[in-house]
Amino acid sequence: MPEIYPFSEKGETYAEEDMERLGRRGRRAIELAEMKIPVVPGFVIDSRLTPELPSKDFSESLRRGLVGIEEGVGRKFGDAANPLLIKIVVSSNLSLPFYPTVFNVGLSPTTMPGFSTLIGEKAAWFEYCYLLRTIGTKIFDIAHERFDEIIARYSDDVEGMKKCAQEMVQLVGRDNVPDDPFQQFVVILKNLAKRYYNAEMDAEDPPALLVQGMVFGNLGEDSSVGMYYTRNIISGEDRLQGSFLLNSYTLDRQGQDILALDGEYLNRLQQIGRSIERKFRELREVKFIVEKKKLWIINQTEVDKKSTQAHIRTLLDLMKEGTVKDDWVVEQIPPGQLATLLHSVVDEESLAGIPAIRGGITGAPGAAVGRVFFNADRLMEAHRDAIQKGEDTRMVLVVTASYAEDVKAIEVGQGVISAEGGYSSHAPVVSRSLGKVSIVHPDIRIGDRFFEYNGVRVNEGDYVTMDAPVYRDPTIYTGKAKLISPDIHTNGLTDFIEVVRRFIKDDFVVRANADLGRDAKVARTMGAFGIGLCRTEHMFFAEDRIQRFREMILSSSYDERVRVLDDLRPLQRGDFYDLFKIMAPYPVTIRLLDAPLHEFLPRNDEALTEYLEYLQNKGIKPEKAEIQERIERLHEFNPMLGHRGCRVAITYPEIYEMQVRGIFEAATRLKKEGVDIVPEIMIPIVMNPSELRFLKNGKQIEGQYIKGIRDIAREIFHQEGVQLNYKVGTMVELPAAALASGDLAQHAEFFSYGTNDLTQTTFGLSRDDINSFFPAYTMYDLLPNNPFQVLGDSVKELIYISAERGRITRPDLKLGLCGEHGADPSNIEFCMEQSELDYVSTSPYNIPIALLAVAQLNLKKAKAQ
Repeated sequence: MPEIYPFSEKGETYAEEDMERLGRRGRRAIELAEMKIPVVPGFVIDSRLTPELPSKDFSESLRRGLVGIEEGVGRKFGDAANPLLIKIVVSSNLSLPFYPTVFNVGLSPTTMPGFSTLIGEKAAWFEYCYLLRTIGTKIFDIAHERFDEIIARYSDDVEGMKKCAQEMVQLVGRDNVPDDPFQQFVVILKNLAKRYYNAEMDAEDPPALLVQGMVFGNLGEDSSVGMYYTRNIISGEDRLQGSFLLNSYTLDRQGQDILALDGEYLNRLQQIGRSIERKFRELREVKFIVEKKKLWIINQTEVDKKSTQAHIRTLLDLMKEGTVKDDWVVEQIPPGQLATLLHSVVDEESLAGIPAIRGGITGAPGAAVGRVFFNADRLMEAHRDAIQKGEDTRMVLVVTASYAEDVKAIEVGQGVISAEGGYSSHAPVVSRSLGKVSIVHPDIRIGDRFFEYNGVRVNEGDYVTMDAPVYRDPTIYTGKAKLISPDIHTNGLTDFIEVVRRFIKDDFVVRANADLGRDAKVARTMGAFGIGLCRTEHMFFAEDRIQRFREMILSSSYDERVRVLDDLRPLQRGDFYDLFKIMAPYPVTIRLLDAPLHEFLPRNDEALTEYLEYLQNKGIKPEKAEIQERIERLHEFNPMLGHRGCRVAITYPEIYEMQVRGIFEAATRLKKEGVDIVPEIMIPIVMNPSELRFLKNGKQIEGQYIKGIRDIAREIFHQEGVQLNYKVGTMVELPAAALASGDLAQHAEFFSYGTNDLTQTTFGLSRDDINSFFPAYTMYDLLPNNPFQVLGDSVKELIYISAERGRITRPDLKLGLCGEHGADPSNIEFCMEQSELDYVSTSPYNIPIALLAVAQLNLKKAKAQ
């Protein structure tokens, strides 16, 4: 067995099994040598020898290794006139911070004269003291303070440094630092092996020891020291990023930009950087020294702090030049990391002195800056004033909980902070659909025009900065920080999505939860394969529609309702036309009205006043007391389990009739224009087959005929002279529906699992109130995950049962998941592998994350097969 593995720029190579015994640092050095890069020469001692080093003599191998270093560097180890110094690195396969490097080995009073001629006598004695200090602290665990005390007793001139060295030698022990350079080398090696090899823990994988020559960047103006990244670690731009110092021992202060380096060296470093990227298939960090015009590469390593953007752009560039394949590129990025390419991030340097409120839940990720307002109408008014005056229009809504009337403010604002709710409550869901930022912080106290937390008070009009990352708790900074904005067309995301989509198969795709044309455009850009959930209630939240919709809800008669619905139908038709056209040829699933009616009604005096003014402008003279009485009559104690979804349609069938007419009118118009689409109409909150049959087929009772979806379709097709295919399905969001799926499938051509409500109704947990007690469940490990983010086992079982029973009745039944769980990789794996669903649907800005999770699962499955 070879005892040492020499390396140099000559290009030594070793077998893979040998490389495993050289530790991380040793392998990195030899990998540079394999590429014939000018690495400072050295050798690695086989890790199997480490346990034996303290007791056996390996002098012959060590001397042979030193000869190779001497030839490469041009100095001789132990020579009094021109001494070679070396460093020893504990090279483990583990990346742990306590493994040391001992520099300046071979420096002693014997070699001091020659080394002094290189860097000066004072600096040479300082380096000797540094060697002694390293030996004492890293090998013998002598406290740093004891060396500090010695230094404090002497001046920093040559004589002072000599006295420091003498006292430090006594502290470390003369036997542990011999004056003879080779004996010193052997003793340090033995003591390092003794100190850093643990027979119990390291028996299977002991650390190796790397010995490498030392070169110096402080030998005049023709010498320098520096480091660089092979490309910009933030933007991924293909140009070196780093710094260097002329005539300096270390890069211990701000240096010059690496691009200002002499052209000959810069060109060589660029070539080396490109070669290293190709070898390691990623952006890397490189350290170098120029010693008297000779370029040396000291080390290269991975870059943990590189941005996702830089990583992806590097991978895409390597793929384009043929260094890596597309499947390998797709496998390198954890899905959740893509969120950093979709949202702004806070510039950390701008946070100095800004107080922070930490904690809560990231409802919708990203970063936002704006003035806070505690009422949607005041925010809208301030936004209009800011536009007219040319002032800052960035604003943040702060509410206890958000409702329909707040959507307009969330839409124009930068984000929303709420005190109640969770990941699947109203404010986060709306924010994710609009690409806004949402933080839910249950511990903030919201007053009339302020909020407080631990004595910190933020008043209306004050600036806050919202920092809501994906994989750590969010932070609200009570001041104005700077943001770094993303551009998906330059940061590599759109190109990466294109690569990811190559590994999406027809048997499982990702659709979008999208409610308006603008959402559909974003979804197409993000790579969606259709719309799996259009929440039609969101179409009525817009400021120019909410009052008309309120008028319909508060109408006192059927005729009044129909009149308003006829007024709304052209708007609905236009909405559906946009969605179908933008998303063609992919499918669009439209969920008929689901939200409880009370969500649309005025909730305070300001909103009620606005509604009364709306009626007056239409020539209607409303009675405020009568309107208030109707609002109170529609109030429900538990609206999420009350009058919503298909129950509204059974009570007021004219509402669904208006929506269905709008769908078919838009679809037939597109058919005439040559655009083929297959509308998918979804009926929500169904609990038994009778409801589904009633709404699909209609019903005649006591001389009254209620039109079903099929009746309306026939009317429109006859009227327009067009026939087209369509599907009717249901959202399975109640345990009763899941268990009755065999019967539901007689009338439904697809199921979509609404896992937000299915989680609520299965566990008996309110998604709006869970945060008041869930921290205790987390603390005591009573639930492994937040069930509104990661599907619970009971919910999974209901989906599995439903899918199985549904497909027994209808083998070609299409199955999808459209709850907020749709972007989580673990949920996606369940949908693909266990329940054999056809798609998941998620908010537009989560689509790339879901696509990547699906692609990686497909690649994993292909490799397993």
